[in-house]
Amino acid sequence: MKRRLFLGLCLTPFLSPLARAEEKNATIYKYVCPMHPQIIRSHEGTCPICGMDLVKQAFEQQSNQLQISSHQTMNSKMKQGFAIRTTLVQKTTLWKYIPTFGKVVADESKVIHIHPRAAGWIDHLSVRNNGELVKRGQLLYKIYAPEIVSAQQDFLLAVQKSKLRPNRSDAVVEAMRSRLQFLGISSGTIKSLEKRQRPYNEIPIYAEQSGIVTNLIVQNGMYVEPKTELMSLQDLSSVWIEAQVLPLQQAWLAEGLSANITSTAYPDRRWEGDISYIYPVADAKTQATSVRIPLLNDDGVLKPNMLVDVEIFGGPKQNALAIPLEAVIDNGQQKRVVKSLGDGKFDVVEINTGMETSGIVEVLSGLQTGDEIVVSGQFLIDSESQIQANLRRLLQNDASDAQ
Repeated sequence: MKRRLFLGLCLTPFLSPLARAEEKNATIYKYVCPMHPQIIRSHEGTCPICGMDLVKQAFEQQSNQLQISSHQTMNSKMKQGFAIRTTLVQKTTLWKYIPTFGKVVADESKVIHIHPRAAGWIDHLSVRNNGELVKRGQLLYKIYAPEIVSAQQDFLLAVQKSKLRPNRSDAVVEAMRSRLQFLGISSGTIKSLEKRQRPYNEIPIYAEQSGIVTNLIVQNGMYVEPKTELMSLQDLSSVWIEAQVLPLQQAWLAEGLSANITSTAYPDRRWEGDISYIYPVADAKTQATSVRIPLLNDDGVLKPNMLVDVEIFGGPKQNALAIPLEAVIDNGQQKRVVKSLGDGKFDVVEINTGMETSGIVEVLSGLQTGDEIVVSGQFLIDSESQIQANLRRLLQNDASDAQ
């Protein structure tokens, strides 16, 4: 009951001037819900949605304009009580600015996948866990593969025949050398093989680059084939930031725009980069477009899957008609503002908006330069306007039925 009384008193200042229309012959009374203006009854009762008492509302049939007369009710004290603040619509320069979020991902151009070049058995595995740091040239594992042993024997035989026939071309030797390289044997191992003059049973495999071990599935003694991915090496000296951009700001996205990246994990750090790629497919649920921002990560503090804050900057848009975002009433279907007409009167108008940045939104239609709009307290005024509009539609329907 306290809640009903409080809301009823809040609406009283707006309803009281309409009650004076009782002296006129063209006044019709209906009962409406203060919280749900679409609920209109011809008798007293309660709202079927929230249970509040319906409030008596007077409507003047001759009124053609959705204006709220506040000549007596919206005096200076009441404006202060309802926190009514206004501002002028003016042209300004809007800077294209997108505050959004992103995720750190590995630089795909610096990820290598390690497969054996021949079927065989793994031994002397030097990495045991995902996440281990591997240096370039470090031993990863040794493998015994019959095909590699046979290739070594063919190479040594070709070298021996080449020595017996000095005038013969070394094409066969080079072909055998290329075969060993194709099977994953390093140049250093091949040179050692020539000096050794007998094949290695287990061939050492070294890391081609530095990186973090991921997708490790192999253990000592396992039989593997060329189709088996043993592990991956991710070089995290550079990473990608994949940031999400919602449809409202997608129109002016372009490659080369600068961006600032921050992280709550390192509040004193800031990274700068440029958009290098805009993904061609939008997210099916959010309709957001992803952009890629490469960053140097020499100290390795940016780790894959880490969330970061992203600020994307573009050029200015000059002479844009703009208003504060807080002045806009958005119900998901249309956007409205409350315009002050002077002499304590207000009008609710529909607008179309454009670019939005830093709490300022561009107005494409519905307002003109110099218009005065309400930026605080506009929801109460808009609610009263909806009540009057619903009453007008109801009366028009009643008049049509009477005819």
